[in-house]
Amino acid sequence: MKPEIKGTYTFEKRRIGKDRIPTLLFSHEREEPQRAVICLHGWTGSKESMLTHCLKMADAGFLSISIDARMHGERLDPEFWRKFGENFPRTFFSVVTNTAKDIIQVVDYLEARFGTCTGRIGLMGVSMGGFITLVAATLEKRLEAVASVIGTANFPLFIKRMLSLKVFPFKEKPMSSPDEETRNLFESFDPMKRLSTIPPTAVLLIGGLQDPFIPKEGITQLYDSLKPYYDDCSDRLKMHLYNVGHAYTVEMESEVIQWFDKHLHVSNPSDYDNGFG
Repeated sequence: MKPEIKGTYTFEKRRIGKDRIPTLLFSHEREEPQRAVICLHGWTGSKESMLTHCLKMADAGFLSISIDARMHGERLDPEFWRKFGENFPRTFFSVVTNTAKDIIQVVDYLEARFGTCTGRIGLMGVSMGGFITLVAATLEKRLEAVASVIGTANFPLFIKRMLSLKVFPFKEKPMSSPDEETRNLFESFDPMKRLSTIPPTAVLLIGGLQDPFIPKEGITQLYDSLKPYYDDCSDRLKMHLYNVGHAYTVEMESEVIQWFDKHLHVSNPSDYDNGFG
């Protein structure tokens, strides 16, 4: 069934920040968007991959902005397959961490151009975008709410799962014995190593029980490890595992939109007390 898109939308394509990040921006004519959600695609995807989701976000009243991850879309690296084939862990997590750093520039842009302030900015991502979302949540405290969909923490566990599948043309040695650069990425950016940097951001973790690529244990471990940090505001941390594979379903999409509708402020965020002082 095709999505029902209602009304008239403003669509804009531009490059932003010092790194000239390729973006697509969407908003709905019915109101001046005060709340914004940044949307991240999966591995081998592009900002256009999130088109339908961004339109639905706009229909729900959000300014939505989709970006190309490093080495993807308009930033496509001509050596993409060679680099991933030679050393998947190092290349994948370099893309993840560097794109997570790009989110800081995107938030700067939203604040400068639209006046979208702290308390009104969210971030979501699907698959690789879910990894990026979780890393960005540890780096950028202006994110009021995030949603990681079929992404995970515990980076070494994910690499072990990918190695066990033996369905991709990746060299095994870098996966079974990560080099020093890769181990440094794991140590420096894995959210499991940076738990205290995530709260008070509202975190939604969505996964698939039958997902062959993303180990659900990485999601449940992150959720259980974060719970003590959210004792005083348990509604700001949620996990939902669906009985699906590596998929982003309509039900998941609806839950993501509801999450941001609940946790991104409509009024001045200073009017709210989220329990963190």
